[in-house]
Amino acid sequence: MSASSPARRSPRSSARLFASVPRSFTVPAFIGLLVIAGPLLGLFLNVPWSQLGTVFTPQVMGAANLSLSTAAVSTLICGLLGAPISLLLSKVLNRSRLHRFGAVLYAIIYTPVILSPVVSGLGLLFFWGRKGLIGSYLYQAGISIPFTSNAVIIAQTFVALPFFVATAVTTLQAIPREYEEIALVEGAGPAEVTFKVLLPLAAPGLATAFLLSFARALGEYGATVTFAGNVQGKTQTIPLAIDLAINSSDLPSALGSALILISLYLGIFGVLGLARTLKKLRERLG
Repeated sequence: MSASSPARRSPRSSARLFASVPRSFTVPAFIGLLVIAGPLLGLFLNVPWSQLGTVFTPQVMGAANLSLSTAAVSTLICGLLGAPISLLLSKVLNRSRLHRFGAVLYAIIYTPVILSPVVSGLGLLFFWGRKGLIGSYLYQAGISIPFTSNAVIIAQTFVALPFFVATAVTTLQAIPREYEEIALVEGAGPAEVTFKVLLPLAAPGLATAFLLSFARALGEYGATVTFAGNVQGKTQTIPLAIDLAINSSDLPSALGSALILISLYLGIFGVLGLARTLKKLRERLG
């Protein structure tokens, strides 16, 4: 009897799973997953695994080192700028009489997500370039931003900052206001509430925001090539190295660069998974 009971229950449990969603939806869902997973499988099948030593050329490794260093700096900048923005949006503006203007600010902050990468690069040139709104004054002072590694960092920050803010705002809004009120009753000031209450409670979400910003910075291409150029050893990141290798019909180098980028993304997903596991463990212990 006990051996047959699971078999009898399985149809019922299956029916419960599809109580709200039609079973037919599994077909387009499978096709959608295939659209995403298919190209990734194609990449892995075409990587010359037996010749990896020849694939990771000095040019490829140089682009990888530049990508990692610039993405790390731009991610740090995203945190330094994005955390205050997120705190003001979620804990100040949303509670003020000007909360209606929050939609305008969100639209401005999220603009890099929907803008064409080339348009983003042009905007960066017109702002930071030698004849730009700020760049002209910097150039007169002897500081040139475009086509330097600093331009790469600025471009990466421009496209990655919205991802940090979106994740951080969602995390901060989920923190009950009661925690702030308790701290205020105990005599805590604004800085203490922020650094001893809000930021510690939001730490898991902020960690995710940092990782997403880092991943977006690593994959930035359009704004970077328009604003910083594609100079080997100076502004050539992994995506730019892939583009140059393809244009040069150097498919092994392109695959090598792509493999490095995918490996970094897998590492980021691994860290995210570890962070979620630790969060669940902490909740159970708490």
